[in-house]
Amino acid sequence: MSIKRVIVIVPSDVLKKLEARLKTLQVGGVTVSRVKGYGEYKNLYSIDWMSEHAKVEIFIEEPRLDALIDAMLDMARADPSGGGIVAVLPVERFLHLRTGTEALPGAAPS
Repeated sequence: MSIKRVIVIVPSDVLKKLEARLKTLQVGGVTVSRVKGYGEYKNLYSIDWMSEHAKVEIFIEEPRLDALIDAMLDMARADPSGGGIVAVLPVERFLHLRTGTEALPGAAPS
């Protein structure tokens, strides 16, 4: 089964709503980092244009990918700022370090 890495960057104030939505989709695990940056929407009121964001990384099986992306798009349309991006990348291998076995994202190591 093919696994994808999904990177979602959203305004920090959207993070709680995003986490709740991921739980309803039964996403087995996420990694969240606080990041600063700018893109299409710069913070023109700041000297360095940087804004605080949350970067969420998710590994997911390809058959579940469209539901995840649809949920992200729904959230963006419901949020007044509508900001953020979603990137999908292929994953060559997915291993549990303790056992060295290939595994599915969110699955407990055997």
